[in-house]
Amino acid sequence: MKHIVILRQPFFDMVLSGEKTIESRWSMNKIAPYNKVKAGDIIHLKETGKDVTATAKVRRVKYYELTPEKVEDIRTKYGKEIGTYKFEDWQSILQKKYCTLIWLENVKRVEPIKVPRSNGAGWLVVNE
Repeated sequence: MKHIVILRQPFFDMVLSGEKTIESRWSMNKIAPYNKVKAGDIIHLKETGKDVTATAKVRRVKYYELTPEKVEDIRTKYGKEIGTYKFEDWQSILQKKYCTLIWLENVKRVEPIKVPRSNGAGWLVVNE
């Protein structure tokens, strides 16, 4: 399965530089990528408002049903790899109910690929 992931700055550049090795998605509902992404999947990385300009392979995935304690546990264990120190509003994360952690590997730049607008979605599943 392939995915299009929309990332805002500074997270897009952090993934490309290798500083951010885990993509995290936090939500109130079980929306993609929750239970939609698995190891071996290909992710197309797209900076907000731009074309896809990078790809990555999913090495590992973990899904969580959250409590405030579990959120803090995730931040303690994986915060550096997720880049939580760059989150603008960590307090809002404490209200979320679901989290997907996606370990990335083989991140590389690609020639720009035009894709349809996501209409506000941060993650799109592309069926092959």
